[in-house]
Amino acid sequence: MNYRIISMDFDGTLLTSDKNVTEESKKILMKLKEKNYIIVGITARNLSSVKNVCDINMFNYLILNNGSSIYNVQNQKKIEMGNIDEKSIEKMTNYFENIAEEIDYCSLNKYYIYKNGTSKNKKYQIHINSLNEIEEAIARINVFLKSNQEIYRCRDYVNYNFNNLIAFEMLDTDDGKNKKWLAINPKNVNKYNALERLCLTLNVSIDEVIFFGDSTNDLPLISKVGLGVAMGNALEEVKDQAKEITLSNDKNGIARFLEKLNISINQNE
Repeated sequence: MNYRIISMDFDGTLLTSDKNVTEESKKILMKLKEKNYIIVGITARNLSSVKNVCDINMFNYLILNNGSSIYNVQNQKKIEMGNIDEKSIEKMTNYFENIAEEIDYCSLNKYYIYKNGTSKNKKYQIHINSLNEIEEAIARINVFLKSNQEIYRCRDYVNYNFNNLIAFEMLDTDDGKNKKWLAINPKNVNKYNALERLCLTLNVSIDEVIFFGDSTNDLPLISKVGLGVAMGNALEEVKDQAKEITLSNDKNGIARFLEKLNISINQNE
């Protein structure tokens, strides 16, 4: 198979545990981009958060907020896949009010952080005391609960009571971390559907895609693209559905796999 798109998750995949992109990873992605491979970053992060951890010029496209938008790096234009309506936001906030230690409302460029007063010293993170302070469309919500035992009950609450939304557990797979939280997106808005839309726009078959991932929101991509590759630190259920497994995010797993695949001498050479 001759692959045309090389895509990857960020946290736990492209990013190391200390949230950096290694020079080796950047070098090989820039090289492949120059050889006309389409490089796509696919992440739960928003655009400002991505810019905070890497040079976005490594990519042709970014799929952001778990698939809520597709961003063309060159012309700085985006395709919106969906947002969460205000009524649903208000109803969920009332439900989570007393059981969450923090709620993040994510737009294309900002995180509106509710309840947690700790300063994070990033200009795109705005601490709010009321939903009235949000003046733009919200694509995704993260809920950090006081107890991990509440995650499944809260997930079921959203999925049973909001026909237009989907909630799922997120887990940080970085070494030594077991951080869990609840992510909420519009229904049918996810990483895979956004990638499929991008492939259709570019006239690329999903079989011509390589994807690297590690966590639960990566499962549809891992199982459906032409070559799904699990990181060495990935969840076992992700590894079970992957065609290949590479080294961990802290051991340059993406760069090592691409070198091993010898992708740079394919037909685009």
